[in-house]
Amino acid sequence: MRMTRKLAVMAGGIALTGGLLAGNAGTAGAAEASPQAASDCPSGWFCVWAGQNYTGHMQKVAGTNRDLTQYAVFQSFKSWYNHGASCDFKWFSAKNHGGSSGVVPRGYKTTDSASHYMKSNTWVNCG
Repeated sequence: MRMTRKLAVMAGGIALTGGLLAGNAGTAGAAEASPQAASDCPSGWFCVWAGQNYTGHMQKVAGTNRDLTQYAVFQSFKSWYNHGASCDFKWFSAKNHGGSSGVVPRGYKTTDSASHYMKSNTWVNCG
């Protein structure tokens, strides 16, 4: 999914611009059909949903990923939740941890009418 415009979202005082997420050869789960709530995101994972209010297909990721472009939902999503066990989630707008980036604090979740994307990710501030 491509993002037609850039926008800023405040997440715990940290601005997220451009897209969201990026990764290395970590773990990504298969898209799941029609989750109904943010609570459907398992502990230890970062989850995105295609639709607003945690609806539509859900995609989840754990570990560091250099290329999330093979997972369609990461290329166009409207809801996200960092349900990481002990880390903040760092996304990148390009593969291989390139482009713009931002951090989604552990426990942060939101939904938006705009579509977002990410192409790679890592986990930071673990502790």
